[in-house]
Amino acid sequence: METFIVIPCLNEEDCIAATCASLGFGDGLEPFGRLVLVDNGSSDGTLGALSAIQRTSPPGRVLITQEHRRGYVPARRAGMATVLAVAQREQLHEDLVLILQADADTIYLPGYVQTMGNAHRGGRGQLLEASAVTSRDFNLEFPAFARLCREVDSEMEHWFAPEANQVVVDDKVCAFLLADYLAWGEHQDETDDCGKPVLAETTRLFLRAKSGGTVWRDRVDSAEALPSRRRLRTQAPGHFACSGFPRQRQWIEAWGAPGEAQPFLRSPKRWPALSRLVHSRQRHQMALFALLPAVYEKHPKIHQGLATLADTVRTSYAATSPGFLLGLMLRLADDEQGPLAALLRNGRRQSSG
Repeated sequence: METFIVIPCLNEEDCIAATCASLGFGDGLEPFGRLVLVDNGSSDGTLGALSAIQRTSPPGRVLITQEHRRGYVPARRAGMATVLAVAQREQLHEDLVLILQADADTIYLPGYVQTMGNAHRGGRGQLLEASAVTSRDFNLEFPAFARLCREVDSEMEHWFAPEANQVVVDDKVCAFLLADYLAWGEHQDETDDCGKPVLAETTRLFLRAKSGGTVWRDRVDSAEALPSRRRLRTQAPGHFACSGFPRQRQWIEAWGAPGEAQPFLRSPKRWPALSRLVHSRQRHQMALFALLPAVYEKHPKIHQGLATLADTVRTSYAATSPGFLLGLMLRLADDEQGPLAALLRNGRRQSSG
């Protein structure tokens, strides 16, 4: 199996070297696999940093390409096109090329690449997802925020579909065969029914794959990564409100200005709109980790209200694009008086009674 790691880069001069070193590239390291770095029109010194990583890695192990159209989808597609070109030039069978998606500001713990490679069973239809964990230092710096997240999330866990049924994919810690990527239709730009762009490009790729045939998602807990918390440090209320799921910048900023992030992280229970934030996070989790999986496969012990809503969504929107369906999930999550909000209110009343 030939392994390629694809990383989109936009103004990542300060962190890309550390990320690549954690994957075994640069500084004279002997890497496992090959690295594809995609400069997405950076205006800082990112391109020079990429060249330095290439110079200090073994010849031919780091490939650099440029995609000037901004956005995750164009950058990821450019990286995948580079992998495909290499595979065709070297006559590598697409079933024997494993692609790891990575992020430019994430640190991958030792053995990550090899562990992900070993976890692939061979054959088509498998999407791997590693474990993205919060660093101990961040939790020690903001213990009240970490405690709030644990409290809210643990309260919601009984709603969630089993792990085997989950369909939301973390873009920066996943892997799949080149053959599967092509068969699943590649990363696509999509909009919701209002014409607004929808993010979460790899979740949409996986949803398209589930609609088209046999595919499954395997967790690889022994492969771990430490994502950057820089977005939390500047936009904490908004990222908390959507449970970290990718939302447009305007949505995130509507929950709080950058200067308010640190006070929220340090003392979240003093936040004046905390109740709305918590309920928004809960509705996002209900939509993405309970309702959305049920649309694709009814899971055991599902709440009857969720099952009914999933049947309605499945009947009405089965033929729509993943982008449209995700857009619907996010609208349900945003609706403070909608069906998900009602289910949560009823659940809280029953537990308190």
